[in-house]
Amino acid sequence: MHSMFSRREMLTRSGTGFGMLGLSSVLANEVGAAAAPDPMIPKQTHFPAKAKNIIFLFMNGGPSHVDTFDPKPELKKQEGKPGKGGKYMSSPYSFKRYGESGIPMSEIYPHLSECADDLCILNGMHTSTPNHEPGLLMMNSGAQQPVRPCLGSWVTYGLGTENQNLPGFVVLCPGKPVVGPALWGNSFLPGIFQGTHINNSKIDPKNVIGHIQNRNLSSTSQRQLLDLLQQINRKHLEKREQDAQLEARIQSLEIAYRMQFEAQDAFDVSNETDTTQKAYGPGQFANGCLVARRLVERGVRMVQVYYGSGPAVGRSR
Repeated sequence: MHSMFSRREMLTRSGTGFGMLGLSSVLANEVGAAAAPDPMIPKQTHFPAKAKNIIFLFMNGGPSHVDTFDPKPELKKQEGKPGKGGKYMSSPYSFKRYGESGIPMSEIYPHLSECADDLCILNGMHTSTPNHEPGLLMMNSGAQQPVRPCLGSWVTYGLGTENQNLPGFVVLCPGKPVVGPALWGNSFLPGIFQGTHINNSKIDPKNVIGHIQNRNLSSTSQRQLLDLLQQINRKHLEKREQDAQLEARIQSLEIAYRMQFEAQDAFDVSNETDTTQKAYGPGQFANGCLVARRLVERGVRMVQVYYGSGPAVGRSR
């Protein structure tokens, strides 16, 4: 059967493992006169935005909703009776309502009640599958199968990002969770909107992003080499209209070039005061929260911080 496109074009269209593609969550529009508009530039919204950034703390294996903010009085009435999958079991904790909003809170949060009216508790989410893996996908993408873009991809797709020198969507996860990259995948959205995964098991600004340092060329020589590469790639792109994958690869070179100057500073938590570091505490998750704050301060649109790297082990009800 005669091929309709060359091997080079086939690889361009089908390949997604390009080394720096994961860093292309933000695309530059400064290289080449024929450069396409950058889809990651902040977009005009229908209504003025009150929040500019999102830090999504994904507490894998966290406490049950019925032990925290969602009391179920009926469980107390049905205590010990047989139900689907076992016997009914009520929460061992007492609840009270706090703030003008009357948010119910468990006794396990003795101090959170002081800022009850600053919180938004959503108790309307549900799923028909209690297994952890589909639950992880449901929480991140709204579907139980890895066929939908995740929240971070939609946010950056709709709003862009404010810093063109860093990814617009960063995922801080130590290791690999049970579902894997599908949790921060772009699915059918362009590849530039996938999350950039950072293994925060050890925050080392020089090594947290692989191959980000320029060790062999001066800045001037590197800039000249990149400009030449981009010029050649642009000529190649002119023959292939609307090739989003190729366009993403071309522009990812530019963001990778700029990231080597700003990314290391963003991940260098040693610049924080001792007081601040003690306030966040030690450990992977604490470091992830601290880095998340530093990233949004620099204009990154969305940062997701995972607690742990295995399947959820929380108490299901």
